[in-house]
Amino acid sequence: MKLSILDYSEIAEGETPEQALAHSVRLARLAEGWGYHRYWVSEHHGNNVLAGSAPEILAGAIAAGTHRIRTGSGGVMLPMHSPFKVAESFAVLAALYPGRIDLGVGRSTGGPADVSRVLLDGRSGSFRHYPDQIARLAGYVRRSDEQPLPRPVPTEPPDLWLLGSSSGSAEIAARHGMGLAFGHFISGQGGPEAVKAYREQFVPAAPGGKPQVLVSAFAVCGETDEQAEKQAGVFDDYLLNIREGGGLLRVPSIENVAAREYTPEQRQIMAAGRGRMLVGGPERMKRQLIRLADRYNADEIMLATVSPDFGHKCRMYELLAEVMRQA
Repeated sequence: MKLSILDYSEIAEGETPEQALAHSVRLARLAEGWGYHRYWVSEHHGNNVLAGSAPEILAGAIAAGTHRIRTGSGGVMLPMHSPFKVAESFAVLAALYPGRIDLGVGRSTGGPADVSRVLLDGRSGSFRHYPDQIARLAGYVRRSDEQPLPRPVPTEPPDLWLLGSSSGSAEIAARHGMGLAFGHFISGQGGPEAVKAYREQFVPAAPGGKPQVLVSAFAVCGETDEQAEKQAGVFDDYLLNIREGGGLLRVPSIENVAAREYTPEQRQIMAAGRGRMLVGGPERMKRQLIRLADRYNADEIMLATVSPDFGHKCRMYELLAEVMRQA
């Protein structure tokens, strides 16, 4: 099973955005050495905790600092952008780093409504246009009949992926011969059925094209199950904060989270959120990863975490790579 990373470039207490972005580049280098297949970065706007608002720029820095690992966006929020400009940006990346660039796109705004309005600058960001945007983007990247065509013309264009969590997203990905990155961490409801339909409906964009499925999940791994549970409390708190309006300024420490008092309703919300998260020591995580891959018939699992400590985060991904090599 291929393992990959979706990195949020989170800013921990006491850290700066500069440090968080440098950590993303550093982790990508380490992940390459540990054998991870790809390393994607996200797009979030107006967020005090997550530093990655421009995945096309951060992916370039990561590709420049690595040699083999695939990198790209997980993903560009297409309703906020011109498909032509997105195709141009990733054509430059593909020309700079041949055979290593992925262009993953999603339909979210990536931020609160007031930031989205400014980002759109008067343009329409209606989700009704999203399927058409996908079609045009695919035409630009694959250089079909779309005119005008973006430049430069890389020898090997970026691989196209659609991020989704529904049967509708799976159908669009299949129709355009794109890879499907299914967001188990969003809900997981109906996921295996959507992936099955994607494989059955897949239309190759070129001779020999095959369906590709990766499943993305939240993950927290520690040296032991007990250590992982402590670290997962920070992730629980972060997800709760998003649900309650996103007022956090930084990822809190384990100690600060442990000292907080939650209402019964908040504890119930956090417990429900664990359904989207894999938590445990290495052996427990291995069992969960194999189960998840089997459930979805996935080619690859992509893991995302929010950690209060960069050293813990690195050790988590190292432990997972070690234990999955033995699977």
